[in-house]
Amino acid sequence: MKRWFWVVLVVLSLGLTLFGLLRPRTEQGLSVSVVRVELGEFVREVRANGTVEARVYTLTFPRPGRVAEVRVREGESVEAGQVLALLETTNEQAQLRSLQQTLAALQARARAAEADYQSNRTRLQNQLTEVRRNLRLSQELLRVGGVALGEVERLMRQESDLMAQLASLEQARASTQRDLEAQLQARQSEMASLQRTVAQATLRAPVAGTVAAVGYLVGVETTAGAASIRLIEAGSLRVQARLAEADVPAVWPGQPVRLELDAAPEQPLQGRVDRLGVQAEVAGSGGSAVLPVFIRFVDKEAEAIARPGLTVTARITTLRLPRALKIPLEALVEEQGQRFVWVVDPQSRTVRKQPIVLKARNLTQAAVEGLANDSILVSLPPETLKEGTRVSYRLPEGGR
Repeated sequence: MKRWFWVVLVVLSLGLTLFGLLRPRTEQGLSVSVVRVELGEFVREVRANGTVEARVYTLTFPRPGRVAEVRVREGESVEAGQVLALLETTNEQAQLRSLQQTLAALQARARAAEADYQSNRTRLQNQLTEVRRNLRLSQELLRVGGVALGEVERLMRQESDLMAQLASLEQARASTQRDLEAQLQARQSEMASLQRTVAQATLRAPVAGTVAAVGYLVGVETTAGAASIRLIEAGSLRVQARLAEADVPAVWPGQPVRLELDAAPEQPLQGRVDRLGVQAEVAGSGGSAVLPVFIRFVDKEAEAIARPGLTVTARITTLRLPRALKIPLEALVEEQGQRFVWVVDPQSRTVRKQPIVLKARNLTQAAVEGLANDSILVSLPPETLKEGTRVSYRLPEGGR
């Protein structure tokens, strides 16, 4: 019984071995990588590197002095005309008060001199009028013998003397006026100079903006231009990027831009192309040219994040298709002016060549027509692939 058991066992083993060697094998097919066609938004971008820039005002006191007040801090927003800092003006204010008193005294002297002149002139003119009337009467009486010649001559001398006094009075008035006007002009010039000096002790914001730096300390002497307050004008923040000459035809004003600051890559900002430069320049020694492109921020928070001088990557959207069939560029085949893909039949696991229409492409994808949504395509198809070739594959993550 035991011997028959071993005989049966050996026969079964040989049979199974022969069946395994002689049975038909299922063909596995050519191993390939595959991708799926996707339906969604297609975006084509142009990249350009640049820097953030803005209109920056460097504000300084035009004269030396001791800093009396600093009314702003770095990062503070200010309005046009707002006082930023002040120099001490105690001495100048005292001199101004003294000059104002001197000017008031000179003006009072001028008014008094004019009043005295008018009074003396009126008196002399009245006397002259009276003498001339008496002279006319005396001349008439002299013709009829009613008065002596000496009386007529005395009145004539008196008339001449009064006229001389009037002339002298006019000359004295002119001299006094010239002297007082010279003194008034000198004092007014001194006052204007002092007022300019006082005005120069006040540093004001020429435009609305954000204080970028404050270089003044209260109580410290400063010379003209030695320190400053820097002010970034509100709304002037922009990016100047360098656009490769091959990308220039695809870019124009108004296109949306995604701006990624190297200092804050996790906080992308939105912008729009403002304008293109008018002159290209050679970049490096390779001979390729770049054209400046100016981009303005549209995010309100840009001024809180971006700073002049920071480097930035600009992604300019040159094409946006809201609903497009998208395939990876690795699946696209271009031969002799024809474009096609290898489509996998999931039932038979064979491939067929499918011509397509290329609508657009970016750095990683192509927007196409001529395919069904969710089709399976061969990625990086080998040159040996032919119509009907059986393939083996594994769908990418998320595939069915």
